[in-house]
Amino acid sequence: MSKVFRVDQDDPSAEVLNVAASELRRGGIVLFPTDTVYGLGASANIPNCYGAQELFDIKQRPPGVPVPLLVGKPSDLYVYGKDFPDYAMKLAEKFWPGSLTIVVKASDRVLPEFRNAEDDTVGLRCPDSQLMRELAISAGGPIFATSANTHGHPAPENFDEVEERILAHVNLALDGGKTKIGASSTVVICTEDAPIVVRETTVTEAEIAAALKD
Repeated sequence: MSKVFRVDQDDPSAEVLNVAASELRRGGIVLFPTDTVYGLGASANIPNCYGAQELFDIKQRPPGVPVPLLVGKPSDLYVYGKDFPDYAMKLAEKFWPGSLTIVVKASDRVLPEFRNAEDDTVGLRCPDSQLMRELAISAGGPIFATSANTHGHPAPENFDEVEERILAHVNLALDGGKTKIGASSTVVICTEDAPIVVRETTVTEAEIAAALKD
């Protein structure tokens, strides 16, 4: 089993942040709590990062399925996205930090292996978790992150629900107890004239529509 550190999502210690950020910077895989569910993450700053490639093997997930990047602050939409409509930033201002993944055209700051190969897009999310926002900043850039479960299995909302097989394959695990929301994020594509909700969970399509009318 990997080394486990207890962590407070709302007030992470400098020690835990330093250890986890160091692991990400060296290309390792970290298991962590987010505001939504537990995730597996690797640095999106390292070309051909072994950790990022291994995430698919650990999850037993088909390769090529888009995986979002967790960013440290809402303004990172301008850093890692490009040519997006004005409403994309309006959604970020309304729902970030939070459980909305915004899919936009990827900027040159996003390495090719972290983009959707079909349309050169990237999903970005700024989580409502002080731990994850500070970790993205401390690690030097966004975190390539997916839920910490075998593909097709429920995503864990509590550390005790993480599969032993998953824990055995990560370099470091952060135990933050139960996550705040316990459900995956809503995903909205923001590359066309109007947003397209492709997964509706914690942020509803009606809430998105209302935000754009304000």
